[in-house]
Amino acid sequence: MKLQGISKHFPMFMRRGTQHVVVWIWRTYIGFVARTSKVEFQGIENIEKNRMLGFWHEDSYCMQLLLRELQKFEKKIHVIVTSERRGDYIAEMVSHYGGAPMRLPDGLKMRSFLKDLKEDSKQAGLTLAAAMDGPCGPYRKPKRLLFMLAHEAEKSVVYVRFIKKGMITFPWRWDKYRVPLPFTKLICKIDYIGEIAKEELKNFTEYAIRVFGEDICLEE
Repeated sequence: MKLQGISKHFPMFMRRGTQHVVVWIWRTYIGFVARTSKVEFQGIENIEKNRMLGFWHEDSYCMQLLLRELQKFEKKIHVIVTSERRGDYIAEMVSHYGGAPMRLPDGLKMRSFLKDLKEDSKQAGLTLAAAMDGPCGPYRKPKRLLFMLAHEAEKSVVYVRFIKKGMITFPWRWDKYRVPLPFTKLICKIDYIGEIAKEELKNFTEYAIRVFGEDICLEE
């Protein structure tokens, strides 16, 4: 995963070439995992149009397996992706599997983006996905953004998570990033949460504890 860091020292045209190579490696590997492993998508019927998908940042790479599966059913997912350089790699992966990356900017551009994002999320038929603790943590501490968008758009939330079995974990990263292994059984659980009320959004910590239980980490 360090290849994307090395590329920043290259000229722009070389960066693009490096990016395509890295993404090709990632894509080839995830395809190999999908072909050699038994991947179960429990509750995939819960992913419908007009819904919001929340997942943990540690499963960002694993989510490519889900996007790959949804592509078979021509289900297009809009995914919020950081505007940082690493987001270029993620955006290219998302696009390859039929998704639509939505780049999340930093600084002064954030307010304008959020205004547009609120309007876009209200579009009929649009399904949006985001890492609930992204882009930079804290680990498994869900943020309000996805739930605020769901509330304002009057859309239901779906919780996506991968079971830890059959994974290699990078414990030194803040998100404990995980990569699925080939020749294993992988399970993706997709649970319907429903709409979030204004009062639940106001008392978001209590709501998160009730909905996600032991899956969250509220320690700073």
